[in-house]
Amino acid sequence: MTHSLTYDPVVDAQPLPRVRPPRTPPPGRALVLAPGGMYLVDTTEHRLALGLRLPGRDAPDAFHCHLRLMCRVTDPAEIVARGIRDMSAAWYDPLHARLRDLSRRYGSEQLREAEEALNAALRRVTGAPAVRLYGACAELRALPGLLEASGPSRVRGVPRVVTGPRSTPGGAEVLRGEVLARKEEPLPPPSPAPTRRASRVRGTTTAETRTGEERRSGEGPVTGP
Repeated sequence: MTHSLTYDPVVDAQPLPRVRPPRTPPPGRALVLAPGGMYLVDTTEHRLALGLRLPGRDAPDAFHCHLRLMCRVTDPAEIVARGIRDMSAAWYDPLHARLRDLSRRYGSEQLREAEEALNAALRRVTGAPAVRLYGACAELRALPGLLEASGPSRVRGVPRVVTGPRSTPGGAEVLRGEVLARKEEPLPPPSPAPTRRASRVRGTTTAETRTGEERRSGEGPVTGP
């Protein structure tokens, strides 16, 4: 699936040097040394955009949702180990699962109410230990055929949302150009590519996790594949 705005968090991949040690990466980059090579990972802020089709109470494809959010890698070694190369694609299934559970409670004529419910749930989206997500905002519209059948709906505007090395169990060695540490309420990890485990980790920080709210209210954690 092609998304309107995405990025590859792995900027470069090279074989491991045999003699000379790698140079410390610049700010906004982290160098991960793994058995398969060395990987330069982008740790700066990026904007993502996804197009989702969501079910409604009266149809399996009642709404089209344009979702915008900000993204930042917090655990480069985990990104390399999971083989994530398309950030929007990695988060499509977890975010779609969260929003469809809410949207199916609304008919196509309840466009405003459905949009408000989705944005309320998105304010609690914080990502996973390896990736921080924030500033999520959904714009909803009814699909044309359903809109004509249900009568006119009105879309109102949504609010603007506005180093030293160390070893970790993951096993990759990371040289960071900056240090990140946050305490966030996580979503489960994004959809991984085929797993490639790394050997040693240096200089990463890991976000702490907290238990999400109950799924019955549409605010619980996203369940990844």
